Amino acid sequence: MLMVLLGVGAAATSTEVTRWGIAVDDAVAGWRNGVSTALSIAATHAASAAVGVAATILAPAALWWRRRGRDAVQTLLVLGGALMIASVIKLGVAEARPPSRLWVIAPDNAQSFPSGHTTLAAAAALAAVLVTQGGWRILAGAVGATATLVVAAARVYLGVHYPIDVLGGVLAAICAALLAAGLVELPPLRRHLRTPAVSRP
Repeated sequence: MLMVLLGVGAAATSTEVTRWGIAVDDAVAGWRNGVSTALSIAATHAASAAVGVAATILAPAALWWRRRGRDAVQTLLVLGGALMIASVIKLGVAEARPPSRLWVIAPDNAQSFPSGHTTLAAAAALAAVLVTQGGWRILAGAVGATATLVVAAARVYLGVHYPIDVLGGVLAAICAALLAAGLVELPPLRRHLRTPAVSRP
């Protein structure tokens, strides 16, 4: 999956894909209105780097406090790993942002691929699916997928990302989720993170 992400990142810097991305962003700019812009900005703030850092600390801490060690570690690995992978890929690919004439708000940094906001939204969705059990897992997946789609669309709508950037964000989150799911299954970790049985009367 990391190889796929790197391949998509390489494609993102090509002239053809960039030209297509600008055409899509130009078309989306024609749909802008006050309500959609306000909602897109709100979605961007909800998936900001500050929110991501806070979630990476607080969510695992809350799960650990509830004696869900495996879920706590898995959540930390998914959220933290996704943000780390996205940051490293950003620096490695170094794709420029769309033209500034398309921006509704100023971007957080100069690198466009992958979308950090989309990475965070997708990572949160995947973490929720991994730590949720039973019928609630389907609901968590549906809500998470919807939230990720909203954030991804918002970033393109606001003109600060190309469509391929938000795809890269989802791929970065999937990489982290696969890594987390594999690590917690390693025998040493699995023994230490086994959830204690709850005694019932």
